[in-house]
Amino acid sequence: MTEAYSEHLAALHGGFEAPAELIAAAAREVTASPIVARERIVHGEANEVYRLGFASGLGAILRIARRDQGLFEKEAWAIGRCRALGMAAPEVLSVQRLDNAGEALEFCFLELLPGQRLSDSLSLPRETLRGVVRELGEQLSRMHAIGWEDLGAAVRYFENDTDDFLAIEGEFTDMAAAAGLDRAAVGRAFRWHEAVMARHAPLPRRLTHNDTRACHVLVHEGRLSGIIDFGQVSMDSAINEFGKWDCWEAPALPAAWLQEGYGDQSLFGDGYDELFRAFRLANGLWVLRWYAITGFEAGVERAAGKVQSYLAELGR
Repeated sequence: MTEAYSEHLAALHGGFEAPAELIAAAAREVTASPIVARERIVHGEANEVYRLGFASGLGAILRIARRDQGLFEKEAWAIGRCRALGMAAPEVLSVQRLDNAGEALEFCFLELLPGQRLSDSLSLPRETLRGVVRELGEQLSRMHAIGWEDLGAAVRYFENDTDDFLAIEGEFTDMAAAAGLDRAAVGRAFRWHEAVMARHAPLPRRLTHNDTRACHVLVHEGRLSGIIDFGQVSMDSAINEFGKWDCWEAPALPAAWLQEGYGDQSLFGDGYDELFRAFRLANGLWVLRWYAITGFEAGVERAAGKVQSYLAELGR
């Protein structure tokens, strides 16, 4: 799947190409030192990203967005709050809105943190990986301490930031059926999900990274050195973070490791197990839908396999 995914990312990024002179002009808000190195990073699925080196020795990450105006302002606010809590998030150096021949672009310059992605570090000893994921759990528990009442003026960023999973059940079901899953079983799983959510409503909404994956965790010298890409930051249930991680990373990096490092162990009391499975199911279907929309067949196949295992576990 790695080669296929690389080809998928290359196709997505094919239309992203901000002019070098525009990047240089924007960088002058960060430093007067000229850019001497620029490396394209094709890892994510939404933004144009570069690793920049300046003559002064400063390094930075530049992310360029072409959609969701205000995305980086929201992200910068969340990163600032997380850094204030001692989390290993990169400092935001500059956020700018620029015009490129009539196309609105948003630029976000970030501190360059040391290390490589956890997803590229799976050859490390298993206990080292477990330690890193535990550290991540502890870091996330700090972030989850921020509730709705703590947002202040930033509430405007989060008022409509959660998607209604049940509202587009028909679309999910059609895409799941097209991927070879049993339509009736998916329908029964939706009813189970709906019942679980109703039983535990209302769930506390906490500040969540909402894209907690190994590719967004940096490792340096066997320790967690950074959490990156806060573009999906949301006010949601903390349990969703665990369901998402398990959907993407299990069995190589179990969600149980994340749980071990988490500060408030009361989160894992009564109701956690079925909520975890409900969020995991929802995330599997969101991933399937995304890859179906973007035309990545290997991604659809992988997501369908995950969802099938969740349906089997539910006996549906």
